[in-house]
Amino acid sequence: MPNLAPPGVCMLLEPDLAWLHLLSDIGTGLAYFSIPAALVVFALRRRDLAYPWIFGLFALFIIACGATHFAHAWAMFYPNPLLEGLIKAFCAAVSIATAITLWPLLPRLLALPSPAALAREVEERRLAERRALDSEARTAAFIANLAEALFVLRVDQGGTRFVTETVNPAYERLFGLPASQVVGKDAQTGFIPGVTERVLPNWQRAVATGEVQRYEVEAETPHGHRLWQTVLVPMRNAAGEVDRLLGSARDVTETRRLQAGIVESARLATIGTMCAGLAHETSQPLNAAALWLRHARNAATGLMTEQGARLMAALNVIDSQLRRAGDLVSRIRGLATETGEAETFDAARVARAAVRIADGQYAPDDIALSFTAPSGPLPVTGSPARLEEAVLHLLSNARDAVLEARATDPAAPARIGVALREQGGRVVIEVRDSGPGVPDALRQSIFDPFFTTKDPGHGSGLGLSLAAAVARGMGGGIAVSNPPEGGACFTMTLVLSEPTAQGLMPLAVAC
Repeated sequence: MPNLAPPGVCMLLEPDLAWLHLLSDIGTGLAYFSIPAALVVFALRRRDLAYPWIFGLFALFIIACGATHFAHAWAMFYPNPLLEGLIKAFCAAVSIATAITLWPLLPRLLALPSPAALAREVEERRLAERRALDSEARTAAFIANLAEALFVLRVDQGGTRFVTETVNPAYERLFGLPASQVVGKDAQTGFIPGVTERVLPNWQRAVATGEVQRYEVEAETPHGHRLWQTVLVPMRNAAGEVDRLLGSARDVTETRRLQAGIVESARLATIGTMCAGLAHETSQPLNAAALWLRHARNAATGLMTEQGARLMAALNVIDSQLRRAGDLVSRIRGLATETGEAETFDAARVARAAVRIADGQYAPDDIALSFTAPSGPLPVTGSPARLEEAVLHLLSNARDAVLEARATDPAAPARIGVALREQGGRVVIEVRDSGPGVPDALRQSIFDPFFTTKDPGHGSGLGLSLAAAVARGMGGGIAVSNPPEGGACFTMTLVLSEPTAQGLMPLAVAC
């Protein structure tokens, strides 16, 4: 087509039309070239874009489109059909490639969440995190205030080593170990000495079997001798292996003590019932024997022969033994029953009266007897006569212990001390002696009825059991210990009562 004019020649005949095309192409080209720059900056600053490469493809497509406009403006003054055709071909190739890439990608682009959906997701996640934090705070508060001790052990080296990961405040109170001393430390060395060896098999068994372990351990802690019950729960990881142990420990020292007290009370109640029946059945033949003894003595009174004298002596022996048996029956009956109405009285006054009685009886034995008590009254509720009898039994037991020590060592001190005090809403009566003390093996049975370490004929085994019965009847108890300075100390505790309307007279500090 040689007769056609070059592009732009016609428009040059009309200047306004030429300027319109020129300025439009230049403006469009500049706009096309600026848009890719914005897209590239946006893509570089937003690293979270799902398909960042698509921005580069669109930038190349827009640049190609802008290049065709610049080529058209150039051709208005310097016609070059080949260059303009090449630029348009490049633009067509980029446009086709962009279209081919965009359409298959469109479903995935449409699947991307919208800003509103993202905002909802962010809000839901924020609420979920708040709920998780609230739940964690509640759980932490629950664990921190739980009465049971909780601890977590991490299993290392195939179950041969355990590391304490965390403990709660109750753990510190129960075992007397601060968290800083055990957390992050080897559990075998950071626990109470001597206890780890006993609980380690339970830990290893929980790891090996994956089963819950329950066991009880007792040991000396900074709070004294304690007994605690432990439950150990294995915790598995994603691979199904036991990698941690969650343990809870409960102090059952007081529970076991109360259970033992109930068993002991039932045992003593059974013994009391037996004693009551024994006293009732024994008193009848004793009364019959005493009656016939009186008849025999009346008959022997008229015999003035030597045989009569020997018969009277034998009858006197029988009479003394019957009286001894009768006294024993009375004491057994007193062990099984309570007599008299309860009243409020001054325990110090009663104990002082008992000391005065004993002081006169023990004077020939050269035993130093001391008594101390507060200046004010110590009111208790019960039977004054029975409390005085209980103190006399304790004093008699102390006298026998002192004389036993003196028989072994004539130079041994002979001291008995009675002291009263108020302690924690209780009246404490202590009777100390300088004897040989009470062996540990006998402390559990020394208050049992008929238990005695004395030779036959020198003790019925009822004195201490009667004292224990009086203490229990007044809501208290009795115990024995060996003080470091030697001897034995019998401690009777009674419930402190409120003074009655009549009042209680104060007592001197010493007798």
